[in-house]
Formats: sequence, structure tokens, C-alpha cells
Amino acid sequence: DALREAAPALRAGTLWLQSSTVGVGAVGPLAEFAAEYGLDFVDAPVLGTRLPAEQGALTVLAAGPLAVRDRAERVFSAIGQRTLWVGEDGGAGAASALKLVVNNWVLTLINGAGESLALAEGLGVDPRAFLDAVAGGPLDSGYLRTKSELILAGDYPPSFTVSAARKDAALIAEAAERSGVRLDLAAAAAERLRRAEWQGHGGEDGAAAYFASFGGMDDGGG
Repeated sequence: DALREAAPALRAGTLWLQSSTVGVGAVGPLAEFAAEYGLDFVDAPVLGTRLPAEQGALTVLAAGPLAVRDRAERVFSAIGQRTLWVGEDGGAGAASALKLVVNNWVLTLINGAGESLALAEGLGVDPRAFLDAVAGGPLDSGYLRTKSELILAGDYPPSFTVSAARKDAALIAEAAERSGVRLDLAAAAAERLRRAEWQGHGGEDGAAAYFASFGGMDDGGG
């Protein structure tokens, strides 16, 4: 809608860096729109949340023509620490597909951390004992630490929100189904995030999906 409003004033050859997580299926129509108005289209979703964006430390996943890459890099170098080019046809969706693969792993970590801490609470285990048990080993990770600290503090300042995570989980599940791949965890993650959103945590950090482990089985419907 924004581009339709702007299109009459855009010159042919204007560079459009598409950096939202829109899923694979939406990239083709966006590229077709760009072609209709003579825009140079680059599919360029990013890895990282608000703080890395503010620090210019994102990772850019990009696909687009060689001829526009120098122009694109002027922007990417300002917002990111590195750019990973994965194809020359932005409309093919290679960059957006890679973003879904990465976000599938992100959601696995978010939900795994939340469920593990919820299980600890249910079993009467000190959650710090869980974190100490994995500290420094192959099961430890910075993301586990970050999300666990939010849960333990009971404070969920939005970075990658529950609602945004639910949207991405749905895109991942849809893309997997269209490609003939069965992802049981992705579908479960989408449902878990939907439940947390229904509980009123949509605007909070994705770690607040922790609450989906509590509150009974009546979750407001599918």
C-alpha cells in the first residue's frame, strides 16, 4: 500500500530494498510490482532485532541483480555488520527463504527456553540450577541466556514480539507445507505463540510465550 501511494512519484531505477519478513510466497508479487513501475528490487530481510538495528549490527540476507549491489551496499553497510548475497533474482525469494530457515531456529530457541523454564517451575526445580547445569557446554547459548533472564525477571520489553513471532511461525509452517516438508515443531510453535497472544502478551517480547505453558487448556479457540 505504501509503494502504491509512492509509485507515481518514483523514478525508474529507484532502488527498493524489501527488508520485511513476508515469507516466500509474497516476494514474487512484490517483485512484479517493482517491475511494473521500473523499480530495482532487492529482497533483503535482516537478522537481528531492535538493538542490533540501532547499533548497525544486523546481518542482511540479500538477493538482487549485480548491477544494483553497490547502491544497495551503501544502505546495508549503515544498518548491518555484514551482507550475505544468496542470488541475483530478488523475485525468486531465496533471501526470504533463508530468513524463514533462520527464524525457524530462533523460534525453536525461544520456545525451548520458555518450555524448559516452565517445566522447571512445574517440577519445583530452581531455574538457575538448569542454567548452571548447561553453562559453558554445548547445550548453552547466548539466546537461551537472554530469553531466560527476561522470564526470570518477569519483564518483557519488546524486541521480537510474540505477535511478530506468531506471524513468522505461520509463514514457516505455510512454506514448509507448500514445499512438501513436515515440520511438527513449527506448527506447535505457531499454536503456542497464538495462545500467548490470546492471553494478552502479543506486544511483549517473544520470551513471554512462556505463559502459554500455564492457564489451563481452555485457550480461546483456534
